[in-house]
Amino acid sequence: MTSSSASLIRRARIQAGLSQSELARRARTSQSAIARYEGGHAEPVLATLKRLVEACGFELQVDFLDTKGQRQAAADAALARSVEDRLRTNDSFTALSTRLRHG
Repeated sequence: MTSSSASLIRRARIQAGLSQSELARRARTSQSAIARYEGGHAEPVLATLKRLVEACGFELQVDFLDTKGQRQAAADAALARSVEDRLRTNDSFTALSTRLRHG
């Protein structure tokens, strides 16, 4: 699992209208465990993640996606752009990141 499990658990809980305590009760765990998962301080195993999502009334679906073609297409598109255009784009992303970080 990645830290995306934290956002997945939190999103499912909020969409279900549950508090951390209520989710913990339904999933037969502790509120502190839910807080650790949502805070990214602990990673649930897949079976636990499935149980938490189901306790929110949702179904967890896991599937494989072939992204090799997508990555290659993105790389080809980037290489087709001029160096100057790529540098301008990087500068724009850097400026945006700085503004977001510093408010």
